[in-house]
Amino acid sequence: MSEYLFDHSQEIFGTIEKADGKILFLDYDGTLVFLKDKPDDIITPNKVKIVLEKLIRDPEFNIFIITGRTLHEIKNLLDIKGLSFAALHGLEVCLANGKKICWKPSENEQSILKKIKEKVFYEFKEEKGIYIEDKGVTLAFHYRMLPRERVKYTTGRFMEIVKRTDEGNVLEIIKGAELIEIRSRGWNKGKATEFLLNNISGCKYAIPIYIGDDTTDEDAFACLKNRGLTIFV
Repeated sequence: MSEYLFDHSQEIFGTIEKADGKILFLDYDGTLVFLKDKPDDIITPNKVKIVLEKLIRDPEFNIFIITGRTLHEIKNLLDIKGLSFAALHGLEVCLANGKKICWKPSENEQSILKKIKEKVFYEFKEEKGIYIEDKGVTLAFHYRMLPRERVKYTTGRFMEIVKRTDEGNVLEIIKGAELIEIRSRGWNKGKATEFLLNNISGCKYAIPIYIGDDTTDEDAFACLKNRGLTIFV
C-alpha cells in the first residue's frame, strides 16, 4: 500500500544521505510542469531550471529526465548542460556526455503504425477538441480538450481503428493522463529505468529515486520496488 512521503521524511532523507550516489529519474509533464491542453503550450519555469541546475552541480547526483516526449522536444524544453534524457519512454536515450542509444521498431511495427496514423488523421480531421501527436515511432491521441460527453464515443472510435489495423496485436496501447498512446510492445519506462541502472556507469550501486505522476510511470515504480524510492505526485 502506498504511503505519504512526508510521514517518513526522516527515514527517507537518512537513507538518501547515506547512499554512495543518487540516481534521480524525473518525469516531465505533470511532474516538473503542470499539464496543459496541448503539449506544445508548455514551457519550463525558470524556478524548475534553477533547482535542476543546483542538483547537477552536486557530484553525488546523476539526473535522468524520463518522458514520453521526443528527444528533440525535451532537450528544447530543458536545455541544461549535465542532464541525461530517456525520451519516448526510453526508446531514445541521450546521456549528459552526448552519447546516444536509440531503439528502432521492426519494419512490421513501423508499417502498422504508419497505417494507423493515416487512418486516424483522416478519421478525426473534423473532430474538435482532440490533439493527435505524431512522435515518429509512437502516436499519442490527446483528448483533454474534448467535451466530456464526447470522450467515450471518440476514444472508442480511435481504439477501433487501432485494433482493426493491428489485428496481430503487435503494438501496445498505453493509457495516460487523458491520452492514449500507441507504441512498440514490451518497452516502457520500467524497462528503460532497468536498462539505465544496469548499463550506465555510476548507476548500478547508487540509490534510484523516481518521481512521476502518471500511469506510464507505474512500470518504473514496479521496477524499483524494494530497490529504491518511488514518489507519485
